[in-house]
Amino acid sequence: MVVFGQNQELVAIRIGGYPETVQAVMAALLSGCTLEMKLSENETLFLQCKGGRNAVRSVSHDGTYAEGVFFLADDPVHSIEVEEQEETQPIAPARNLYLYSEKEDRLFWELDQKLSVPLLPEFSKYLIHCLVQKGILEPLTVRSIHRSFCAWRLTVSHDKKELVEILEQGLQTGAIRIPKAGNDHAFEKISTFSAYLKRFGKQVAGRIERSFSPLYHPGQEPVCPFLKEANRHVIGHAGYSLFDAQLAAAEGLKRQLDRDRLALLVAECGTGKSKIGSAAVYAYWKDRGKSKSLHVVLCPSHLTQKWAREIRETVPHSIAAIVSDLSDVDRLFDAYQQKEKHVFLILSKEDARNGPMRYPAVRWSEAKKGYPCPHCGCIQEMPLVEDTSYTVPADSLFFRMENCKNHTCQACGMPLWSALNPDIQQKLEWVHIGGYGFVSRRFASRNFKSCKDKSISREIERIVENPSAVYPSKGAYRRFPLSAYIKRRLGRIDTLICDELHQYSGESAQGQSMAELAGIADKVVGMTATLINGYSKGIFYLLFRLKPALMLDDRQRFDKPTDFCRQYGVVEKVFHLDLDFNVASKVRKSQTQERFLPGVSPLIYSKFLLENCVFLSLSDMGKELPEYEEIPVPFSMRKEVEQEYKRLEKELKAYIQNEYGKNNRILSAYLNLLSAYPDQPYGHTPIYCPGISDPIVVPEDTGCPDDLEPKDEKVLELVEKKVHAGERVIVYTAWTRLDTQRKLQKLLTKKGYRAGILDKRVPARNREAWVDKQVQDGIDVLITNPALVETGLDLNAFTTLIFYNVSYNLYILRQASRRSWRINQTAPRVEVYLLCYRDTMQAKALKLMANKLAAATVIEGNISEEGLAALSESHDLMAEMAMELAHGIKDNVEELSNTFKRMALHHPETQLKSVPRRVTPFQKNIQAQDQAGQMTLFDLIAKAS
Repeated sequence: MVVFGQNQELVAIRIGGYPETVQAVMAALLSGCTLEMKLSENETLFLQCKGGRNAVRSVSHDGTYAEGVFFLADDPVHSIEVEEQEETQPIAPARNLYLYSEKEDRLFWELDQKLSVPLLPEFSKYLIHCLVQKGILEPLTVRSIHRSFCAWRLTVSHDKKELVEILEQGLQTGAIRIPKAGNDHAFEKISTFSAYLKRFGKQVAGRIERSFSPLYHPGQEPVCPFLKEANRHVIGHAGYSLFDAQLAAAEGLKRQLDRDRLALLVAECGTGKSKIGSAAVYAYWKDRGKSKSLHVVLCPSHLTQKWAREIRETVPHSIAAIVSDLSDVDRLFDAYQQKEKHVFLILSKEDARNGPMRYPAVRWSEAKKGYPCPHCGCIQEMPLVEDTSYTVPADSLFFRMENCKNHTCQACGMPLWSALNPDIQQKLEWVHIGGYGFVSRRFASRNFKSCKDKSISREIERIVENPSAVYPSKGAYRRFPLSAYIKRRLGRIDTLICDELHQYSGESAQGQSMAELAGIADKVVGMTATLINGYSKGIFYLLFRLKPALMLDDRQRFDKPTDFCRQYGVVEKVFHLDLDFNVASKVRKSQTQERFLPGVSPLIYSKFLLENCVFLSLSDMGKELPEYEEIPVPFSMRKEVEQEYKRLEKELKAYIQNEYGKNNRILSAYLNLLSAYPDQPYGHTPIYCPGISDPIVVPEDTGCPDDLEPKDEKVLELVEKKVHAGERVIVYTAWTRLDTQRKLQKLLTKKGYRAGILDKRVPARNREAWVDKQVQDGIDVLITNPALVETGLDLNAFTTLIFYNVSYNLYILRQASRRSWRINQTAPRVEVYLLCYRDTMQAKALKLMANKLAAATVIEGNISEEGLAALSESHDLMAEMAMELAHGIKDNVEELSNTFKRMALHHPETQLKSVPRRVTPFQKNIQAQDQAGQMTLFDLIAKAS
């Protein structure tokens, strides 16, 4: 099979033959070459292949036969910066997009899938004719022996302005028409989306309300009898009744389970998700006539006891117990079989996938001078230089830690890692060093270059001096993953309740355990307060694990998350092109790596979430909540600290601007330094670039641990004010590598306040009890990392929260800032202070975090102009800070305090309603207008006008 263009440019090819031949041809194509193909005695093709970064190759083996596939992928969205006389002009090059279909009449649907421009089937003939006539759409030649198909190349700008011009011209000349659209001049004065909503907002809202009706109307329909029974159980065992909004949300979940396998509860922190979810599950199975049922609750380890308590208070005739080993599973399963009870196995996500330690099962072969696969004997290879296709036999450093490159054999695909038996460690070739990885006894000395930690270097020295000694591996136990055992022992369960669903969104083992348990569950209930972190990839794996059929219908692949991100997210690829128009002109071009930036298409909400989610906020509860406000507090650095900071920043800018190829390798260290230095202007180590012995920057100490910095003074001031008013204070310090926690505790204790530090040494499942005991003992100030208390814990005793420094994780910021703003909070006001230094990376990061916070809440229904602006102009937080270092961000936007001020919640002038205005999920009442099942913008305009 071969695909090529009119100018004999190779687009795609598939060949087969001996592995060596196929590998050589694929390598030649990737680097660029002229390919001679003899199709018959009288026909010979000479195809030009340019290769390049957009070329994709794949080689598969089957014994002595190999098959190779080479094709050109779609050009990414990128920009070129042309520098001339100290001025930078951005240029947006055209993109080549490739379309394939089995039949020619499917071309329009492929265009609709590939392009962001809204299209209607009525535009098909006109659009394709114009595209071909203008040379924008080029039919490609396909030569295939077995299967016939069609191919095209579409050349458009990044904003698809050519297609927009064609459609606008067709609408103006009458060549095409929007179905059911009127002939009035209603759009003459409309030039922006805001103007459109202002003109047609009521009609569009009415259309949406008629088209999407909720499954359950609170106030118009009663909740089911079994939810009322659960509420009576709550009254009898907890001493209070569920709010109407909580019962309504539970009824919405139950009705969603009636029609689908999956139901999601996206509710703010403090809305009582555990009681809502467990009540909905109980009501659903009771409504099915089941007197007993079997469920698994997957949650963070510090919430297991809370879940057991909440279930016992909510579900009648229930058994809820924490599962920590295999015998617990057996005991609860026996209780389910013998008793008429609703049994809940509460499993922490940390224990779910906590299996045996794995070690490299490969051994060095002196004869083959490499590490052969224990299954097929093929020598494993690694890249000679990073980001190249040239490979050499892998060395021992290649197997230091398990990853996607060394997980399986490159030839047969069998695993190269095996469970570590603690009884035979002395017989193994590999020694495990905690915090570093596996070291080969034979080649231990090779690890010195890659190890910077002195304690680890000492461990390596011991192995070099005595390679035959016994080195026990900490954590190497005989154990079996609980999620795998539950699957094998129970076979099927009625429901999986997955709490804090956002924590399973990545490519982690915990996410795999969630998918494993979801696979054996008849129903799945997911719950979270922060479903999306602002990135499209943040929800990709969740959707595939929970709604695989929907993702497959959308033509997504589990092994291709980047395709999903390109379709529903924001991708950036930047080319820097320097031009010097002197007598001896010189052109230099360098390319940065592809980055996925914050930004989520609203289609994710309408296509994947709308029909599966119940949304609930604290304002729906019908109870007067305390006021809530996040208050940024900027400071000026001390003069000597500011001078040193500016020196570090200046050197960083110069290095990044001059070293395009190396800046990414030291960017993280630089950003961490500039973020932390104002808080702790001492004790920072020099910054090195990998492979260079001399330091790039050596930070100078401009302070000492006994100095009182402006942030410290503000913390003391706030604590004095709040404690004097009878309140308690939490101080969040996200950067635990600094000595901030001990310093603050020392300062507060010296002033006579009782201050305690909650650190990771307190086991997660004991943190709630630890905090309660500290409150009983009279604590005034709690100092902790926000990541330790981000989920589940109610910290109502603390009504003032101070972020001494802010974590760059949006999930942690959103969760930790709401620990005290709950429905059972009796204080009149909750304040969150965010401290930062002016004109530093801290201030820039806080401003960007505010934008991303507003953007992330758009998907949850909290839409504002700030959120829409951040959604359309969003960039990755670290990337934005890097841009600030290299070019500087023009901070001509509104003040930081105004951004947070708009997101504050003060007492409304009118009384809150006792029930929410709507409870999703929605039921569609309209017929889909395109294959994706989405109502198009044209349909909305036509109906509204």
